[in-house]
Amino acid sequence: MSIVNLKDFKASLNKPKYTTEPKPGRNLYRKNLVDKLEFFNNQISVYLSDPIIEKCEFSAEGCAIKFISIEENIDVFLILQDFSPDEFDNTFVTWEFFIHNIKDDEYLDSRFFTTTDMAVKYFLSKIKYML
Repeated sequence: MSIVNLKDFKASLNKPKYTTEPKPGRNLYRKNLVDKLEFFNNQISVYLSDPIIEKCEFSAEGCAIKFISIEENIDVFLILQDFSPDEFDNTFVTWEFFIHNIKDDEYLDSRFFTTTDMAVKYFLSKIKYML
């Protein structure tokens, strides 16, 4: 049996525990999921006629767009991370953009955007210059 300092034990209870496992009952992804999916579909539908977007894979459940460059072993992602409608008809969104090198398992670029227009334009421009 070990001796535990009560002061240290209480301090350890207040520290956040970082883990890759979700906490039961605290799945923040599912928070307003229906509204988030509707927002994603409405925002992306504007860009569906773009020839670059036509080459991408979509995940409606994950609110994500993925472009795969097989020649360069690179995945380009655009993910709607957070969507919070406000009571005053404002919406707060967070888009995450990142480029993942599959071969070396490293991230080449990562950015966050607060507007859909900037996020999609950045996503398209990065892919355009890769092609």
